[in-house]
This record gives sequence, C-alpha cells and structure tokens, in this order.
Amino acid sequence: MRDPNRIKQLLLLLEKLWQKDPDLRFNQLLYNLQYEFSKENDGIGQVKEVESDGFTRIGFDLFNLEDDAFLEYLQAKVSGDGNE
Repeated sequence: MRDPNRIKQLLLLLEKLWQKDPDLRFNQLLYNLQYEFSKENDGIGQVKEVESDGFTRIGFDLFNLEDDAFLEYLQAKVSGDGNE
C-alpha cells in the first residue's frame, strides 16, 4: 500500500509552486510540471500526435509514474534545485 501521507505532501508542494505564479490556471500548472518532468527525464510520458495538416500535438501521460518520483521532482523545484 502506498503511503497516504504522500497526498498532503504532494498538495503542499503544488500549492507552493502555484503561489509562485498564481495567474496560472490549475491545469496549466499541471501541464507545465508534466512537460518539465518529461523534458528532464528523457521524454518519459511524452505523447505526440500528428494531425492530417502536419500540426504536431504534444501531451503527457504520466499515468504509470510512481508518486514518489514526482514528489522528489516537486521537492527539488520548491527548494530551488529544479530547473526553472
């Protein structure tokens, strides 16, 4: 069983990061964090889709990423160790 304390830790870190840029909408914050995590971790979770007109749409699927890994990333960002 995963540690239920991770929920409060994760929410606290998200709050701290969001407070740095409160004009962001919540889903913008999440997208940006997923993008940055993926970029710093060899493109993990990146999904590309090319439209018929050649437009490339990029998204992120971190469904299988363990919370501990994302928590570690968020802690580094909050403490200033992450790339900003």
